[in-house]
Amino acid sequence: MTDVWLIRTDADLPGAWQLLDEDERARAARHPDGPGRHRFVTAHAAARLLTARAADLPPDRIRWRRGPHGRPEPEGLQGELSVNLSTAGPWALFAVHHLAAGERLGVGVDLEPVPSAPAAARLAARYYPDGETAHDAEEFTRRWTRKEAYTKAHGGRLADGLRTHAGPPAPGPHRLDGPLGPCTVHDLPAPPGYRAAAARTGTGDETGDETGDGTRPYRPRLHPCPVTDLSPQRA
Repeated sequence: MTDVWLIRTDADLPGAWQLLDEDERARAARHPDGPGRHRFVTAHAAARLLTARAADLPPDRIRWRRGPHGRPEPEGLQGELSVNLSTAGPWALFAVHHLAAGERLGVGVDLEPVPSAPAAARLAARYYPDGETAHDAEEFTRRWTRKEAYTKAHGGRLADGLRTHAGPPAPGPHRLDGPLGPCTVHDLPAPPGYRAAAARTGTGDETGDETGDGTRPYRPRLHPCPVTDLSPQRA
């Protein structure tokens, strides 16, 4: 099961800075002091707390490793959890998938603001395959979030994900087959002015009770996550 939390990163999370590791603090320090740094710190502290809670570990036991294209995963938990974080403006999405015995898969999420119509048209013409360039900004963003969630689930290069057809307009689930491999995507509810999607690698009948390859059906659950519900003591 994939759980996805929507987090308001403008809110104050007590002790957030102390929760970050050395690399996260260095990355936060590269943001100018202000809302951008605050949002980064809150998002990454919340991700650590939610991962620790899912793994039943203290937050300081969570260590991150990065794949060849920068995808972070919790070190030592490869057979237990797959997680992914996306941030946009004052919001973050964080996904945690609890792996069943024998499951080998990744999850990805993406959250994006809807751009202006001219910006959407320019980006679609530059990055999207034929047949996906003649729609409005909302449709452009829906496709982008699916493509980026697909890319992040596989831990691949965004250029490869953007060349993948995003599927029909209905919310999903939809199977995508691109250069990175097969994946199932779902659109997610998002704040006004944003679009969001979640993806899970693998194949199978994603809408039924059983999948063709023995994995569980992919039905992401979205939860609002006030930072007041997070604390090191509750993780």
